[in-house]
Amino acid sequence: LNEEDKALLNRYVDAFERYDIEMLVSLLHEDATQLMPPYRMWLRGRDDIGRWLLGPGIGCRGSRLVPIMANGSPALAQYRHADDEGYQPFSIQTMEVSAGRIDRLTHFVDPGLFALFGLPSRLER
Repeated sequence: LNEEDKALLNRYVDAFERYDIEMLVSLLHEDATQLMPPYRMWLRGRDDIGRWLLGPGIGCRGSRLVPIMANGSPALAQYRHADDEGYQPFSIQTMEVSAGRIDRLTHFVDPGLFALFGLPSRLER
């Protein structure tokens, strides 16, 4: 992971955790895609991804992201806000990057994956 990719990942984490969708989509290629296995969801383009995040994906607002490695590449463990006490596992996010922007986001919605990465079953506030 080069310095440019690290900086991109850090900007993504910051934008996602603040739920600054305008900033987040600015980090994507114009024709970026987003998938969310096991759901039959496939989005293409900044506008569609941004609309989804502000619509059906609004439950992700307030999430926390923990950097991890998946298949030798940087990834993120997403914990969604559970209650006043903390956060619960939600998805493992992987991304493909080229030319300084994100091409593809894949959110593996399977809290059972967290144990495979040695991640905690809950994050406290």
